[in-house]
Amino acid sequence: MSIHIENITFLGEPAVKVTTEKLEGIIVPGWGSNMISLKWLPTGTAILRTPESAEAYHARTALYGMPVLFPPNRIENGKFSFQGREYSFPITDTARNLHNHGVLRHTAWSLTRAEAEDSAALVETSVISENTPAVYASLPHKFTVRQQFRFTADSVEVTFILESRDEAAMPWGLGYHTTLVMPLTAEGSLERCTLTVPVTKSWALSDKLMPTGELTDYRYAEALSQGIPLAGLELDDVLLADQDRPVEAVITDEAAGLRIAYAADKAFKHWVLFNGGKGNAGGSGFFCPEPYTWVTNAPNIDLPHELTGVQVLEPGASAAVTTKLTISEMS
Repeated sequence: MSIHIENITFLGEPAVKVTTEKLEGIIVPGWGSNMISLKWLPTGTAILRTPESAEAYHARTALYGMPVLFPPNRIENGKFSFQGREYSFPITDTARNLHNHGVLRHTAWSLTRAEAEDSAALVETSVISENTPAVYASLPHKFTVRQQFRFTADSVEVTFILESRDEAAMPWGLGYHTTLVMPLTAEGSLERCTLTVPVTKSWALSDKLMPTGELTDYRYAEALSQGIPLAGLELDDVLLADQDRPVEAVITDEAAGLRIAYAADKAFKHWVLFNGGKGNAGGSGFFCPEPYTWVTNAPNIDLPHELTGVQVLEPGASAAVTTKLTISEMS
């Protein structure tokens, strides 16, 4: 099996293209280390939603490719405190006075590795916090973030590595706003697309879409454990992953004949399922299965970190979490 890596320009931006036997992926370091495109080569099918122009991308950066959310989702008033220290994030939603989707999504990352072997390829990007004012202003700790994309014939494994060089502990959370094309082909329909993902409870949300701290029974939990058609669903839900089962969302498209398995390690305690929300009924042309290590607004929720998912990077320590996309033909 032959795997190739090449430096290209994507919509005016330096990018890295990886081609395997069955996949083609494009990573744009300058756009927040976003894997902006993923295609299934046997049929030329786009898996990730990819912009047609730079203007389209910048208009809705969260809805293309696989944006890195660090931290994920909303922070009320753009502020939280941790161990007596105050943290402040820029207000990105002035109507609701909140910060949304973190400080790495719009940050230019550096390409640090790009190497291929016969059976796998590795692309690594990185950010140094104190050299990146937008990051350091909100998270004033010395740390390095590295993201490794490991491609094999039919999969992409993404490892997010966080390394402290600081003298104080830092709270952190990660998510991915993974935006799949759905249905995968113009001839397809959501009636022939299914979603399976093991979840337990739903976080009740305020009018600002912030978790109230209350957990409720989720209306689709049982159906999702078996597989539910995506047709007619209006999804903008924040859910607890079932930690007794693999943290994995499986999406199938019968018309395209493809199965997408999106796995995450146990650090990812939550899923956000989003397809445009109320009034959309899935007609957006995309579906976002979003794995999160911490729930929306986690540091401001008065519940144990074990539940909310707040993680702590101790001085001089490192942490790593992994997700994996595997594409296969339906049998």
